[in-house]
Amino acid sequence: MRLKGNPAVEYRYALIIRLHKEGKKQQQIATLAGCSLAWVSKVLQRYKTQGKRSLKAKVGTRGKKPLLHAAQVRRLKALLLKGALQQGFATDNWTRERIATVIKRHFEVHYSAAHISKLMRRIGFTVQSYLKQHQLQNTCNQTAVVLHKKITQSMNTLQQQPDLIQSFFYHPDLGFYN
Repeated sequence: MRLKGNPAVEYRYALIIRLHKEGKKQQQIATLAGCSLAWVSKVLQRYKTQGKRSLKAKVGTRGKKPLLHAAQVRRLKALLLKGALQQGFATDNWTRERIATVIKRHFEVHYSAAHISKLMRRIGFTVQSYLKQHQLQNTCNQTAVVLHKKITQSMNTLQQQPDLIQSFFYHPDLGFYN
């Protein structure tokens, strides 16, 4: 397992330089240090031009800074938890395009829909392909509503016409019963 973090990087830098000074070839150094030949070459070149200061790991140089700062991310999470209907969308489903629209509207920052998934993971949301589950849930909910209406109508009819009750309580072996 490769060590991570600045101390590990600085250790590998020093190891590469030490092995080079011992006369090892770059391919051997790459194998011993557990890194690529290109990286060994880059470290040696930097050492030749910058000296010992090139052995210090650079802090805070990893990638582009986020477009939303921490407070804005917390506010975005709160907005998303309120639901898409609250933001003026026709349904309560969140899509990457809708989230990008909310970010643009509230924070005046443009996020492409392709990068929304990464932001959602940062917030703690997961991308789910829930379309089938959602459709099934909607179908079940709609079926339950229809059945509830039919049962309510039947019960109302039974209350108005008690002689129909016998037809609902017929058992093939027992016959009609109340």
